[in-house]
Amino acid sequence: RLGHGTFVAGVVAGKNSDCHGFAEEAEINTFRVFTQRQMSFTSWFLDAFNYAIQTRMTILNLSIGGPDYHDHPFLDKVWEMSANNIIVVSAIGNDGPLWGTLNNPADNADVIGVGGIDYAGKMASFSSRGMTTWEFPSGYGRVKPDIVAYGKDVPGAS
Repeated sequence: RLGHGTFVAGVVAGKNSDCHGFAEEAEINTFRVFTQRQMSFTSWFLDAFNYAIQTRMTILNLSIGGPDYHDHPFLDKVWEMSANNIIVVSAIGNDGPLWGTLNNPADNADVIGVGGIDYAGKMASFSSRGMTTWEFPSGYGRVKPDIVAYGKDVPGAS
């Protein structure tokens, strides 16, 4: 079974003659960090992040997100990737339309959080949005998402 991350990889680097990716020459490395039942462990992510650091990847896309902004080993490794010049991009979440629905790690200042828009250019109703939470209680929060992309009925290679 293919998931959201696989679909995003196809949109980026797909070579299907009916639906080209926008960066067909991109090198894609995939990391399966979830079981078929959508279970995962922080250690699986840390292994993937360590591989990204060791191989000097330039961009790491996480088509995931969750509410646990207190997962310090995970966050520390995200910051380590940023310190190693890896651009980290992550889905902001599908918990909209209310403010304060951002997901980790996209609500992190070192991560480019991607939200969804519809074809009218408006924020998609399902797209998370709001102020970051990981800086609270002493922080000031930042408005996210950082960038948006079409999030509904997006054509992609099958």
